[in-house]
Amino acid sequence: MLGYMTHRATKIIAVLSACVLAGCTSEPPAAQPTTTPSPAPTTTTTTTAPPTTSRVPRQIEPLPGGKKIAATLCRQAQFPMHSAVVGWHGVATSYVQDNQRVPDRSWEETLRVAPDFKDGPMRQRPLLIQAGVPENHVVIKDLDAFLAAVDQELEVARTKNEAKVLEVDRKLRDARDNFAESCGAIQS
Repeated sequence: MLGYMTHRATKIIAVLSACVLAGCTSEPPAAQPTTTPSPAPTTTTTTTAPPTTSRVPRQIEPLPGGKKIAATLCRQAQFPMHSAVVGWHGVATSYVQDNQRVPDRSWEETLRVAPDFKDGPMRQRPLLIQAGVPENHVVIKDLDAFLAAVDQELEVARTKNEAKVLEVDRKLRDARDNFAESCGAIQS
């Protein structure tokens, strides 16, 4: 399926790959003070961007017996999760945030590409369980929340429901961030 991506999707994935290799996060860097020109040459104004999230770190229950899992089990699910967030932002969220109509080609691209973002996490789910993560553990719940968010993304794209774009964006980001936190807490 990925062979049919548009040029824009290919560029997004290339940038995302470089970002992952460089250790990027979803949070923008802290705002630097800026100077605002004013009539008086000695006057400066310092501004700080508001926080982009209100997430509170959770207390993640350890695995039975204090067992830890290999980091690769988490990473194999995290890359497509991050790709889904970046992709959705590029094809839908950015348009809605700019008060623009989401183009039909964006909906079509989502329907074509988004199912691929579920593949990695779906493959990792049984591997996480096999490695000792109970099915009722928060890691599995976070992974399932991501899969549900992609299902909602696909439904929004099918119905071209722009009113739900930001809600899906929040769910994808929350699920990705929650999984990174929970899986990170139990990996070796």
